[in-house]
Amino acid sequence: MKTFFKKLFRWFLGILLLLVALSVIFVAVTASAKKKMTPVETGRLTDDVYAVKDRYVNMYLVRDGNDYIAIDAGIKPGNIRGELRKLDIDPDRVKAVFLTHSDGDHAGGLSLFKNAAVYMHKNEEQMINGETGRMLWIGNRIDTKQYSLLDEKTVRIGDCRIKPFPTPGHTAGLTCYLVNDIYLFTGDAVSLSDGVIGLFPKYINKNPRKARRSVQNITHLEGVMYLFTAHHGFTADYSAAVRGYRK
Repeated sequence: MKTFFKKLFRWFLGILLLLVALSVIFVAVTASAKKKMTPVETGRLTDDVYAVKDRYVNMYLVRDGNDYIAIDAGIKPGNIRGELRKLDIDPDRVKAVFLTHSDGDHAGGLSLFKNAAVYMHKNEEQMINGETGRMLWIGNRIDTKQYSLLDEKTVRIGDCRIKPFPTPGHTAGLTCYLVNDIYLFTGDAVSLSDGVIGLFPKYINKNPRKARRSVQNITHLEGVMYLFTAHHGFTADYSAAVRGYRK
């Protein structure tokens, strides 16, 4: 019996050490990727679009009269509040938040937007309800239980038209949003370098193959002018950005 428990303990210890090693590797490679990220500074980018920088990520606001819709919610409410002061924007005027996905650097500031309805694609819900883990069995969480699930239908908020384009791979339900037919917000679907989109490192994506295939969902859109990424800035020439893409 003692021999059995010794073997069991060794197996348990081995698995534990393996998990610790994998966690350390994941944190290290993620930190390396963050150092290469180039979000834009908080500011007005177009007549209707504002960037908000929170450390290594951008969330965006699209103006709709006196109100705003948000694409993602940054990392921390306090950080976002401070950046919004620079823009003289009251977070209570944000009436909707569209999450590209549920990772903490995109959903961490949700609690700041107390008057906003929250939207995400129906396939992303599995990342927060325990069905699918983000890393091993560990899933994501968002700071609200009230949210609406999207499919591919266009949603209208005030005078803004928001068309979801699912691009799964980074997470199960990562979604890009086309706003008012000309502004494409890509979240973590693609990076951007020298005005051309590219792929995120494989180790950041939950399913790298699916992430690669999904890019084609946003590379043949007509009429789009701007492309906004979460970690690598934006371009005012969508056509050139997708034309230069190499799979």
